[in-house]
Amino acid sequence: MERPRISLVTPSLNQVRFVERTVASVLGQRYPRLEYIVMDGGSTDGTLEILKRYRRHFAHIESTPDDGPAPALQRGFARATGEIMGWVNSYDLLAPETLQFVAWYFAAHPRVDMIYSHRVLIDADDRAVGYWLLPRHSNGTMRRWPRIPQETCFWRRGVYERAGGIDAKYRFAMDFDLFARFMMIGRVDRVNRFLGASRLNPSSTSTRKRSVEGAAEIERIRAEHGLKPRPWWPLLVHRLEQGMEWRGRSFAEDKRVLPGSLPGLGWSYDRLWGGTLSSPREGGSG
Repeated sequence: MERPRISLVTPSLNQVRFVERTVASVLGQRYPRLEYIVMDGGSTDGTLEILKRYRRHFAHIESTPDDGPAPALQRGFARATGEIMGWVNSYDLLAPETLQFVAWYFAAHPRVDMIYSHRVLIDADDRAVGYWLLPRHSNGTMRRWPRIPQETCFWRRGVYERAGGIDAKYRFAMDFDLFARFMMIGRVDRVNRFLGASRLNPSSTSTRKRSVEGAAEIERIRAEHGLKPRPWWPLLVHRLEQGMEWRGRSFAEDKRVLPGSLPGLGWSYDRLWGGTLSSPREGGSG
């Protein structure tokens, strides 16, 4: 069976501290049919000098001032030719062997249009500082509850095209909007593993601004999708949040392991990668 081409897009702006670790986690997949597209927003902090070292491994790289990650993602996905798509921000990571798993899962589940996983949170030194253990997927819940971990999401080209792609009018919640549209027209699964790591990074587009403006965008998206507020919804969200956090703490304290995770808190994600994130070896995708 021929493996599908997987197109990944990384939008980036002034992430000199983390971007090489992101690139290492993507190229380190050694996936033979990877199409990796990097869209830089005009970095001035040394990010471009790092990216240029890996230029030969990218299907496309450009650096142009833009209006944020959403337009960059639009342009990046417009160039993508893969049957499977996803994006990795320039401070997040993929877990080892993620792309092999993604290719297998979509082949084994031909009716599934998008997948996502639980989430591991890491700090600036790649140490695991928390886990989100998410419930079984429900369209009704996840169209309202913005907790799908973007760095773990992969989808088929067909559902992306039918949904209309990234809506660039959203600066912070474009992922919530896109995934809500996927759920309206396709089938989504949550897989029981960790496909990526989300970095708690205060410098990523201003955490406070993201929180405030992102919340406002989410409310707009709910309204546009006809998701009217219900009096019982705040209580349900509270219970969902409690359950996610309780399961995450139990997972960490018991030092349990699922594919792509670490044994508890404080462990460096770089250990999962055998040291190649902090000391990357320039590698190809095949």
